[in-house]
Amino acid sequence: MEINDILQAFEIYDKEYKRDAIDAAIARREEITPDLIGILDNVLKNPEHYADRDCNYFAHIYAFILLGYFKESGAHDVIVDLASLSGDLPSLLLGDSITGDLPIVLLRTCGGRIDRIKELILNKDAYEYCRGSALQALSYAVVEGYATREEVLSFYQELFTGDEATASSCFHDTLAVCIYDLYPEELMEAIGKAYEEGLIHPGYVRYEEFTEVLKTDKANHLEKFRIRVERNHINDIHQHMSWWACFQQPEKSQPHFSSTNTSKNKAKKSRKKQTKQSKKANRGKK
Repeated sequence: MEINDILQAFEIYDKEYKRDAIDAAIARREEITPDLIGILDNVLKNPEHYADRDCNYFAHIYAFILLGYFKESGAHDVIVDLASLSGDLPSLLLGDSITGDLPIVLLRTCGGRIDRIKELILNKDAYEYCRGSALQALSYAVVEGYATREEVLSFYQELFTGDEATASSCFHDTLAVCIYDLYPEELMEAIGKAYEEGLIHPGYVRYEEFTEVLKTDKANHLEKFRIRVERNHINDIHQHMSWWACFQQPEKSQPHFSSTNTSKNKAKKSRKKQTKQSKKANRGKK
């Protein structure tokens, strides 16, 4: 496929997963990467237009995932800028991908630089779920070796002043889970105080979960976290996105109840749980 044919295939949402166009884009990665970044740049210039519910534009979704798959560091700034848009614009543009894909895309495109991820975390005007995804991306950076566990925990510790977000926000809940993932022993005092001040909601994560995890082996806990992060990587782009509910799935003549199907079903259920965190559904994933 020619570059223009690939881009045209991505442009309009018609319920069909563009497998052939994705394969062609991967085969012509170097040629098409500037165009994919350009798609996101254009959306950033006029986000309200592309966020309109009547707009069936979908190229930015394919570009977002492909650039994450490519680990394209040249796309990192525009991705952070899109995630930093105020109000619910990021949700209207990226929908469920904010909670399902943004953490790993931020990680894969950062090129080892975590400064802009931190910037998004600290941006009080940014959409709260984008900030939460940035918090997750920073914990993933420890696994990837882009930052030390101590460095990230020290940064997290400074985020419990209470001024970081509104009382109704889930910012501190997400922060608490990220600390839990990195083994919370050094920050237990800060965690306890955050519960006392109502910054962390027990319905989201209980304090007892922190005390219980400290009874487990630290190395084993961190290894489990590493495995979880690895599973979130976009190593097979078709496996990652072809099953999305927005795409019409091919009919099967007979059901097959294999372990593979069971794993896929579990993945779908996991994805559905993630989408509940997003206040708005992707306008293309209706």
